[in-house]
Formats: sequence, C-alpha cells, structure tokens
Amino acid sequence: MAIRSGVRLWLTRNVVLGSLAVSLALNAWILSSTLLQLGADPTCDGQRETLIQSMRILNNRLLRQEGTDESAVIGSKMSSGDSVSCNRPGLVDPEATRVLGKPRKTKGFLSIGIPTVQRKHNTNYLDITLNSLIEHTSKGDQEQVTIVILLADLNNDYNRKLSLEIHQNYSLYLNSGFMQVVQTPKHFYPPLEGLKQNFNDTQERVKWRSKQCIDFSFLFSYCRDLSEFYLQLEDDVISSEKYLTGIRDFINSQTSAWTMLEFSELGFIGKLFKSSDLQRLADFIMLFYQEMPVDYLIRYFIQLLPHQKSFLHLPSLFQHIGKHSSLSGKEQNLVDSFFVDSLKRRYNDSDNPSAAVSTNIPIFRQFKPQLAYSAEPGYFWAKSPLAGQAFFVLFEDAVRLSRIVIETGSAEHPTDVLENGTLEASAHLLSVNELDNTPYCSDYLKLGDFVNGRIEVVTKSGEGLGSFEVKCLKVTVTRDQQVWLLVKEIAVWTVKQ
Repeated sequence: MAIRSGVRLWLTRNVVLGSLAVSLALNAWILSSTLLQLGADPTCDGQRETLIQSMRILNNRLLRQEGTDESAVIGSKMSSGDSVSCNRPGLVDPEATRVLGKPRKTKGFLSIGIPTVQRKHNTNYLDITLNSLIEHTSKGDQEQVTIVILLADLNNDYNRKLSLEIHQNYSLYLNSGFMQVVQTPKHFYPPLEGLKQNFNDTQERVKWRSKQCIDFSFLFSYCRDLSEFYLQLEDDVISSEKYLTGIRDFINSQTSAWTMLEFSELGFIGKLFKSSDLQRLADFIMLFYQEMPVDYLIRYFIQLLPHQKSFLHLPSLFQHIGKHSSLSGKEQNLVDSFFVDSLKRRYNDSDNPSAAVSTNIPIFRQFKPQLAYSAEPGYFWAKSPLAGQAFFVLFEDAVRLSRIVIETGSAEHPTDVLENGTLEASAHLLSVNELDNTPYCSDYLKLGDFVNGRIEVVTKSGEGLGSFEVKCLKVTVTRDQQVWLLVKEIAVWTVKQ
C-alpha cells in the first residue's frame, strides 16, 4: 500500500509540474505574440529561449526528483539542440511557392491541406486520396473547396516528377482552382540535424517528425486566406461519401465556441480549424518544431486558447489506408474503427414518418438510436445487449404500416448484428419513461423474429400490420450477446390511401 501510494503521489506531482510548465510556456508565447502586435520586435531566439527556459526549469525539477544529474542533463541538451536557433520565416508568399493551379479571386468554404513525400518501394497513395475527394465532392461544391498538395520531399527530382504526373492527371481541376500544388522553399527549413532526442526517439525519427512540423506550418501559412475553414489530411486516406455535408452539418451544430473539430480519431487526420487561427498555429509549431510530434503540439496550442475543448464527429469521415509510412522502415496498419465509407440510406423510398427512437441499451458515444431512423448520416451503435433490453420507435401520430425493414451490422462491423430478437407493434401508448424516454405500450402484437441480423415485414393494406394504426414499434433482445449491436437502418412504409 505504501509503495502504491508513493507511486500515485509521484505521478500526481509530475502531472502538476508538467501542466505548470506548459502553462508558463504558453503564457510566454502569448506575451511575445502580443509584443509583436504592439510593434515591438523581440527576436525569434529570444521568444524561443523564453519558452524553452520556462519548460526547462520544471523539467529539471522532475529530473532531480528522479535522481538525474542536472548539470549533465543541461549540458547534454545544450550540445544536442539549444545551439540551433529557432526559425520564423514569417508569412508564406503564395505566389512564390505555388507550382501548379490557379488561385481563386474569392474565399471558399474549405481548403484541404495534403503534404506528400516519397515512400519506400515507390508506394504512392496520393492518387487514391485525390480520386476519393474528387468522387465525393460535387461539381458545385468544388467551387467552394481547394485541395492544396504540398510537395514535401527533400528530393527535388522526385518533386518535379510528381508535379508532372499531377499536371497530366488532374489538369482540369488545377485549371478550375479546385487543386493547387505548392512546394516548400529550402530556406523555410531550419536545421534538421543534431536535434533534441525527446521521447527516446532516434535521430532519424526526430528529423522525420521535426520536418513534418515544418511542412504543416508551411501549409497552415499558405492556406490562411484561401477559405473560411481548413482541413488537414494525409496523402494516404480516403473520404466518406458525404464528407463535406458531414463537415458543414457538424460546424453548424456547434453550440459553443471551438478551436478544432475532429473528423477522424487518428493522429492528425481530419482535423478542422478556422482559417483565422492558421498563422498563429503555424508560428507556434515553428517555435517548437523539434520538441515533439505535431499532433502533440496541436493539443498544447488548443490549451492556450480560451476554447480548449475539441469535438469529435462520429462516425469518422476519413479512413487511413497507408501501410508503408513515410518514415523509412516503419510499417503501420492504423485504421479508424469508426469510419463508414457510405452513409447513404439503402431504402430511399421509405416514408419514415415523424418518430422518436429510444433505447435502454447502453449507447456507445454519439451513435444514438435516432440516427438509424432519421435522414441524418449515421447509425445506432450500442454495447453488448442483454436479454430483455430493447429499442423503440414511438410515432408522433399513429400510422398504418405496410412494410418494415430493420437491418443490423455493417460492412465495417459485420459481426455487430442482433443475434436473437423479435419485432412487435402496439397501438396503445400508456406513458413514457422520464429517465430514458422509452415508451410503455400495451397489447403488443409480435410481427416476427430477426434472422441473420435482419427482419422484414410486409402486409396488405387491410391485413395483419396494415389492419390497425401503430403507435409503437419494439425490438426486444431475446438472448444475451457478447458482440455489440449496430443498427444500420430502420425503414417503414405507410399504407397509402
């Protein structure tokens, strides 16, 4: 017990000290940014030193707690990275750095930044990424979207070859303004050798992730005036069918201020920012480019702003498909488990009159029951249901139904089906549970059992289901199951007069 208590105390102390270090650093950065706006001219080295010193003081405290020799650590850090002056090249000049594509005269809705580099074995996912975005962006929407491809490889011969291929394959979109190709000038990069080896990373990995930070910073600065919002992608992802609708709807649904919206749970994929924040974000990343990976830096950037919370959209709108990382020798099989390629409803001719869908099964995150019934993209996803639990459709007005289809599971989650369940209908609503909004209805009529995770009921107008007005539908789980339950679609058709 004493050892466990001591470990807990040590962890708590480190968390507090680490948080204080970040707070000091971010406040120093805010101060230096304010001085710049007021006309003062603090040097880049001075800004960086102020920030790093505040973090170093507390870092050394942590090291002392662990019995590390402080002077040796400071000497090591000075020799490995502190001699490198920070780099702040200022605003990126779009005209000077654009390789292909025509600029638009007015701001659009969204710019999408995609850095691309050469991978081993000549693996190239960029065409798949671009074709996915083209396929899923209507011609009308293309006028409000700009895809910015950053040639981020340090090999100029490779960049020239890739730009030629892009010109040959996508000239239509380059000429329309839907696509632009840019390249980072060599002078934009600070030294990438002899950097700090934080997180026990190798020199190769430190160089790789530090360069990534510079590339993202360049993209942010370049795209700062292109559109209202900016979306970060990678060159090895695909988009869902209605990704742009999902982004618009999620932005419009926000009821509080925000700094970042997330459309994928993975790394730095599908992260959305307001373009008005991009230059500040670019400057921040440039100051700390060698300290940590960009997705870590983004989290610290969000903490310095008043609106510290980010919001995750589910299901995810983008999926990672790359197997070969841009870091030499690194293989990765990262996939977003919440991605759904197509959220289009299968039964577009169903009536689905106004109704509330509820359940007493534990819901997973934002995958609420209503999503399986409404026209809004999504589905109902719940944790392993138990026998007796159920989900309900409570119609606003009682209706005569001629057909009902309920499908569970999906292409991405084929095992998350209702293994054993029944469908019932009732004409009589007694009350509604105030805790979970599930209805109490009486005199249920059994309509059938689920088979292979699906049920379909069809009757003639004056018979069976069509012979009475339905107020409640109830799907009951009849046996405990280990797998989760995903209800992809609930479709109903009414009797036509």
